[in-house]
Amino acid sequence: MSTPLALALLLSAATAAAAPAYTLTVLPDGMSPSGINNAGQVVGTRNDHAYLWSSAGGIDLGTLGGASSSGAALNRFGEVTGGALTASGEEHAFIYSKGVMSDLGLVGGGDMTRGMAINDLGQVAGIFHAPSAGWGAFVRQDGRLRDIGKLGGQSIWATGINNAGRVVGSSLGQGEFHPPQTAFIYENDVMSALNYSPSGSSTANAVNQAGQVTGTDWHGPESAYLYTNGMTQVLGSMYGLAAWGTALNNRGEVVGNLGGALQVPFFAFIYANGAMSDLNTLIDPALGWTVHSAAGINDLGQIAAYGCHDSGGCGGLLLQLTSPVPEPQAAAMLLAGLGLLAAARRRRRA
Repeated sequence: MSTPLALALLLSAATAAAAPAYTLTVLPDGMSPSGINNAGQVVGTRNDHAYLWSSAGGIDLGTLGGASSSGAALNRFGEVTGGALTASGEEHAFIYSKGVMSDLGLVGGGDMTRGMAINDLGQVAGIFHAPSAGWGAFVRQDGRLRDIGKLGGQSIWATGINNAGRVVGSSLGQGEFHPPQTAFIYENDVMSALNYSPSGSSTANAVNQAGQVTGTDWHGPESAYLYTNGMTQVLGSMYGLAAWGTALNNRGEVVGNLGGALQVPFFAFIYANGAMSDLNTLIDPALGWTVHSAAGINDLGQIAAYGCHDSGGCGGLLLQLTSPVPEPQAAAMLLAGLGLLAAARRRRRA
């Protein structure tokens, strides 16, 4: 039996066996999501323009005078960062705030910048390119873009920043965008390797407010991981596929992608409550959607994702839990209440 067919049959059986845990909202046609905040706003790209969606509607964020733009991330206030073309054809990082897209400019000697992450203070972490130095990473602080240096590799990419100003990303060695790679943390003007990987090769893709990090360990079949206070938990994979952690929330729940060679995503996953689940096993199969990749998860458990329909169309999706995520105290009270109820029933029976 071929691998794709075997995976399809396995997915079909698993989906049929599970009760739906998520409902689906189909995002505007042509939208590819890249992140979500706790207000349920989703950022991404639609029709070659950065785009911000909420339940109240969508907003085309425009460009910096050129033909296209892309939205990469947003903060709790709905401020967006990404990259946009100028009238001269250069790509510049931007911040979109209060209805205005502002050009963040270039790093000295560079010819391109792109915002990759933004925190609630409006600090932006991103990437830049300079003909003399290759790919670098920057942080925007005090109104200027600051080159944060490199970690001994040829190139470096910043992919996440939290409210404490901790930046994470990947330092790339020989081969540019292929292993060996080293996940890094940059804080207090110091860059250090996230030195946990059994293989010595890893990437970091996101950081939450508690400083937890997720990304990929390139050991054997690639595995997603969760890094917490110097300790790393390898989350593993499913179906014998590679797994890449793409985003996490402040509860330490991780979403990402399961896939094959060349990082082609097949299915999206969530890691929560100590277990990894294929998101396709948690939605109603009658809807006809296959969730291929997950771009973000907020503290309510809402997930910004991308998938394809049985009819052939593909696009952005918002997955929402059928039951709200309880706060820890509320969950404890609920369990206590259930225990009291059970005890009362036992007493009545006695």
